[in-house]
Amino acid sequence: MRRSCQLAVTVLLIGLSSAVYSTDTQQGLSLINSYPEPGSVLTKPLKSVRLRFDRAPSAQPVRLSVDGEHASFELTGVHAMGETDLMAMVLKPVPDGAYKLRWRVGAQQGEIPFRVQRPDGFVDDDWTPPLDIGVVLYDGAEPLDVFGPLEMWMNAGPDNIRVHLIAEEKRPVVLTTTSYPKASAPLILAQYAFEDTPELDVLMVPGGVGTLVEVDNPNMIAFLKRQVPEVAVATSVCTGSALLAKAGLLEGVKATGNKVFFDYIVSQGKADWQLQARWVESGRFFTSSGVSAGIDMSLAVVARFFGMEAARMIAAATEYEWNEDPSRDPFVRYANTGSAYTEALRERFMSE
Repeated sequence: MRRSCQLAVTVLLIGLSSAVYSTDTQQGLSLINSYPEPGSVLTKPLKSVRLRFDRAPSAQPVRLSVDGEHASFELTGVHAMGETDLMAMVLKPVPDGAYKLRWRVGAQQGEIPFRVQRPDGFVDDDWTPPLDIGVVLYDGAEPLDVFGPLEMWMNAGPDNIRVHLIAEEKRPVVLTTTSYPKASAPLILAQYAFEDTPELDVLMVPGGVGTLVEVDNPNMIAFLKRQVPEVAVATSVCTGSALLAKAGLLEGVKATGNKVFFDYIVSQGKADWQLQARWVESGRFFTSSGVSAGIDMSLAVVARFFGMEAARMIAAATEYEWNEDPSRDPFVRYANTGSAYTEALRERFMSE
């Protein structure tokens, strides 16, 4: 895991080109709401700020700063999230204490008092931007398990997030579903082999029919045992949590997985398994339910590192309705409807 350094304040660039500012001098500009809210107590680090006004603010000058007990700095790269919104990312540490977010737009100004007070036991991620995310590939990984999270993460831009595709060998890997023949499925090229994996901050393990084979692959299990302790956050989608469990990495961790194959996942190793959960954040682990749930989980990872407003902005930019409530799991009613077919699926996949 890379050690933190003195970080600069940066900005997420999504939607920048569509910003529309009034050039008229604003009189009586009113702040409608903000993040953080006035008087709020943040239980997680401040990663982004957002101001919403009653009208489009003047283009010049716009200044935002954070001033308080243990940190004082001006934010740069302020940009529009909409006609009446201003937003900036905060990647400089804001330790526990009392602060004010000061804003000035044209002739208008104000301040928003808030506190940062993280609870005992809070897991603070130790990383240096850009965030390096590694995705573990194998034959039979589910396409959306891979590309759903990648779509969300890549929309943060290369200055904030870099993604790396990793497999046992640096070769084309078959991505497929349980109903699509392996021979006809598309291939994706792994950029790195297990043995030359770059330094990572986040590791993501997708699920898929190939999981049924990979749980018995000693090289895969050894890689996870070696790599997961080195990252700030480890994630999985669908049956990917079965691989983490098989590697003995989820003991004492709240975790979930694909509902259709839930009993199979549970059989692979110890965890505090959560049947009803779209995704679960438990310390440094994020595990999600099946396939599309990985998109919701990946946005939660964005929120973990960059703040809720950044995650919401990415969801809006990709026209995705983010399920922000991890306990809302509409597919739990299908629990274990496919567990009886795992061996048949494995044999078919191996024979193709």
